[in-house]
Amino acid sequence: MKKLLILLFTVFSFTSFSQDVNWENYSEKDGVIINKGMIDCNGNELLTFKITNTNNQKVVISWYQEVWVDGVCKQDGKTEEYFRTLTLNANEIVEGSCSFNKSFYIGSKVKRGNRVMTLTSFSLNNISVKIEK
Repeated sequence: MKKLLILLFTVFSFTSFSQDVNWENYSEKDGVIINKGMIDCNGNELLTFKITNTNNQKVVISWYQEVWVDGVCKQDGKTEEYFRTLTLNANEIVEGSCSFNKSFYIGSKVKRGNRVMTLTSFSLNNISVKIEK
C-alpha cells in the first residue's frame, strides 16, 4: 500500500507541473515548423513557440521579432536589437516552457504591479532557414 501511495504521489507531482499547450501552426519554411501556444508562468500568460526541424541536417533559423503591447510598438521587428536566432540539430524540437531554457516567448498578459500589460499583436518577420553542411 505504501508503494502504491508513493507511486501515485510521484505521478501526480509530475502531471501537476506539466502544462497542456494547445499548439497552433504559425509558419512553415524549408523543413522547419513554427507553432505558437499560450502557457501560464507564475500568473503571467506567455505566448511561446515550439520549433521543429524536420530536416535530416542541422539548421539555423532566424527572424526579427515585432511586438505590440497595449497598442504601442515595443519591438519594431526591423533592427538588430530584435533579431533572434536558433540552431537546431537534425529532427530536433525546441518547445517553450516556464524554465525559459532555450525557448522563445512573448508576454501576452503580464502583471507589473497593479497594471496588466496585454499583447496587441506580434509577428516573426523575415524568417530565414539555413541548412548547415
